[in-house]
Amino acid sequence: MDSVTESKLVSLTSQILSPMESTKSDLDWFTDRNIISFIVQVISLVSSMDLDLQPKPESEFMSLTTQIISLLHSIDLDSQPKMLSDLVLLISQKNFEHFDFSFTFSRTLVLEPEPAIMSLIFQIFSLVISMNLKREKLISLCPQAFIRLSNGEFDVFEAISYSLDSKWECLPLNWKTYWPTREDITYFRCRNCEGRNHKEYNKAPVEIKHSLHRKHSLQLVLLCEENYTRVCYCCDEDLRRMFYYCPPCDFALNFVCAKKEAILYIDQPKWHEHTLALFLRKTSLTCNVCALSHSRCPLYMCPPCDFVIHKSCISLPRVIRISRHLHRIAFTASFDQGDWSCGVCRTKIDNDYGGYACIKGCSYAAHSKCATQSNVWDGQELDGEPEDIEEEQLEPFLKISDGIIQHFSHQHHHLRLDENTSRDYDENKQCQACITPIYFGNFYSCMQCDFLVHEECAKLPRKIYHPIHPHLLSLVGGYDGVISYYKDKCSACTGLCKGGFFYECECSLPVLWINILFPEMCNACRYAQTTA
Repeated sequence: MDSVTESKLVSLTSQILSPMESTKSDLDWFTDRNIISFIVQVISLVSSMDLDLQPKPESEFMSLTTQIISLLHSIDLDSQPKMLSDLVLLISQKNFEHFDFSFTFSRTLVLEPEPAIMSLIFQIFSLVISMNLKREKLISLCPQAFIRLSNGEFDVFEAISYSLDSKWECLPLNWKTYWPTREDITYFRCRNCEGRNHKEYNKAPVEIKHSLHRKHSLQLVLLCEENYTRVCYCCDEDLRRMFYYCPPCDFALNFVCAKKEAILYIDQPKWHEHTLALFLRKTSLTCNVCALSHSRCPLYMCPPCDFVIHKSCISLPRVIRISRHLHRIAFTASFDQGDWSCGVCRTKIDNDYGGYACIKGCSYAAHSKCATQSNVWDGQELDGEPEDIEEEQLEPFLKISDGIIQHFSHQHHHLRLDENTSRDYDENKQCQACITPIYFGNFYSCMQCDFLVHEECAKLPRKIYHPIHPHLLSLVGGYDGVISYYKDKCSACTGLCKGGFFYECECSLPVLWINILFPEMCNACRYAQTTA
């Protein structure tokens, strides 16, 4: 067999043995249709080999393959256990149902003593694994317990059990791989033995002491529900599936954060003129920057100045643009005397702590955390950046003469204003902007075709900022007849934008369907306004 065929065999075997991604379910590897497909390809390739043409000396891989072929040709099926005979017959067919193969193969694995052919297959698997693993650095993860999130707190509900019996269950196809750090390292968890059978690899510590939590040791744990988690005490980001945890204190650190020692002193002239010291105890002190007094992340402080800042607040921007206000807003360490309320959450602002205020002198202010929410702020720090030149206001239409306009959405014809209030109602007359019948009021009609639009709809601004999205939105029209459920669903009311005008962001994510029939109705919550 030439080197090309051998390379194909090694490649197919590697794909059979590929570790399961951490997002996959815990199904046994031999029920995977893709793996069965690779196995069929291996069988077909091996069946086409001519042993007499094999080069000498053989590689170790080919030597084992040759032994398997010879064994299959000489085996006496009548003298073999039924499961092994059935497996050999299936292999000889080269075309079988994946369930039949899965069932037969799994039953053959438990035969005692181990059949020679199964031993040879395992040797090939082990050889290919060693060939592949030479190219990467692997570290074994051995979590000590399963935990789940309950009412905002983690609950350790089960110690992780393991088995040392089946060597087959410890192959990489039964691993889950993780890349918690940016290092060129692959971490893996063997779901069979939890690392007990993998002494050839370095192991991540199962228990550590960390400077952010000196009271108790932290143990490596596995979170059961991937969709429900909490934030890490150190980085304020979501906890990954594997992290370090202290059950008595309900204290959790992401794996990457646990590998780093805490920085005891920092200089942050952006926020304070003196060096700040890490306060090692977990406590609730009011942060001068965000005005919150939670203990979900570390604190840095300047005791002489009575200045306190959350570690997570150090990265807050100084100058930003948000969707709730026309001008930029900048961080201020405190507010002038008076009653200030947040323009985002509408609650009171404590004048003695930090927040954001309009740089143009408007009476607009916002809490630090409210202003920097992802649906309010676009994530861009504008400190030191020149202000954008005010764009020329794009008018929705060009006035041709009294009562006659050219609208941006219907540029090839002119529209005439119809102010006839005594007209008969025609249910077929529908506004092309809001897709509602024209019951009453003025409207524009095309002088050459049947295009109609409410006078109020014709005046809709071309560009707006909307509270539910951080970017500038543009008014667009012209339905192309193709509906994409996710693309064309309004982000405010969740209805499909099946026609008419809507506001769209350049990022093509959200759209806002206009509602001109009931202008007093909120486009986000769909309830009528009852207060000013």
